[in-house]
Amino acid sequence: MSFPKSHAAAASASPGWPREGDAFHGWRLVGALSVVLFFTAGGGLYVFPVFIASFQAEFGWSITQISTAAAAFAITMGLSNPVVGALFARFGARRTMLAAASLTVLTSLSLAALQNLAMLYATLLVSGFAVAATTILPAQTLITNWFDEFRGRAMGLTMLGIGVGGFLLPPFNEFLIRLVGWRNTWGVTAVVFALIVIPLIAGFVRTRPSDLGQRADRASPVGDAPGRAPAAIRGVPVKRAVSTATFWLLVGIFLLHLTGVAALNFHFVPFATQEIGFSSQQAAFFYGLAVGFSIVGRLLFGWLADRWRPNRLMVSAQLLLALGPAVLELLLVHLGLREVRLLWLYAVPYGIGIGGNAILLPVLVGRCFGELDFSRIMGFLMGGFALGIVVGIPIAGWIFDATGSYEWVLILAALGLVLAGVLAALIRPGRHHAEFVTGG
Repeated sequence: MSFPKSHAAAASASPGWPREGDAFHGWRLVGALSVVLFFTAGGGLYVFPVFIASFQAEFGWSITQISTAAAAFAITMGLSNPVVGALFARFGARRTMLAAASLTVLTSLSLAALQNLAMLYATLLVSGFAVAATTILPAQTLITNWFDEFRGRAMGLTMLGIGVGGFLLPPFNEFLIRLVGWRNTWGVTAVVFALIVIPLIAGFVRTRPSDLGQRADRASPVGDAPGRAPAAIRGVPVKRAVSTATFWLLVGIFLLHLTGVAALNFHFVPFATQEIGFSSQQAAFFYGLAVGFSIVGRLLFGWLADRWRPNRLMVSAQLLLALGPAVLELLLVHLGLREVRLLWLYAVPYGIGIGGNAILLPVLVGRCFGELDFSRIMGFLMGGFALGIVVGIPIAGWIFDATGSYEWVLILAALGLVLAGVLAALIRPGRHHAEFVTGG
């Protein structure tokens, strides 16, 4: 058997390396990506707050100073997505992700050697790009390339790593900080990336099925003659996509979703403790519970996305999200109820909605515009991540400072998420299929 030049040396060097003619590689990729996301997204998006107390104790920094660094990270991550999409299109998934994962090793070592606030800001700015290039957009692009018929289930299983990592890694890092100190904990992160994440990317990530002589969802298409060229890549070119009403409906959905979710996630603990009077332990538990139920949402909506229209499912996911702040406003603020068990009515639908939206947005983009320029189109959409952080979090804080209550934050968040559902109902996934062109 002969191998493509780009894989022949690697295949002969390692018996386990994916090779042309092997069984379908897509499900192996799903497993590898889920583990990668466990560390890159679960750690990159959820772990940093665990270190805040250590930074305050050693350096005396204020919450404002540390929060500004975290905001810089989030903004950089959001603005990096269009760049990551372009890098994927130019250099492929494996090279881009390997470079970013190696960068995470360096940023983790930099945090382990942290000396001053300027060093924290600089490190988190670089880390924002590294996380963007190893997490959501890369995974969404790869699953879109490798799967068609089973795209929803593959996306759900892949994104499962984010929810599990977000649920397990913060308490694990908190335990490590108490056991070996915060600097050594960052060192452990660097070692994990070097020994687990980087080898998984190198061994399993391939940009498209054609890299291994395969096609989406299968090792070789039924009825194809041996050696026949893989199927061509089809879709709407990025320049045409961004000029369509469908693209701007997706922009509206993404911005409304991110603004509401960013505000709710950042301010939930202050709302539950300062305004309602629950303990910090109770608030933290239900915040984590919502993250935990996002796992259910990823699996449920991933399975449903292969059976029902993703735009209709997106409506359901946004309404579930809206139910979270609506419950908090109606029961805890408007009616003044103070039963902590009522937070279950917030965490369950809200968490399932978060998980569902994470699966449905990339599936919907793929169904609307195809695979041709998916990484670039998705990169532009995810650039709104930064705008959602910039708008949602400070405006929610300003409303609380001005009124002494989060009531209007909850009302506006619920209305924004309902509006996102309305916009999703207007999308027709097949509208631009007649405009699909073939690419290499």
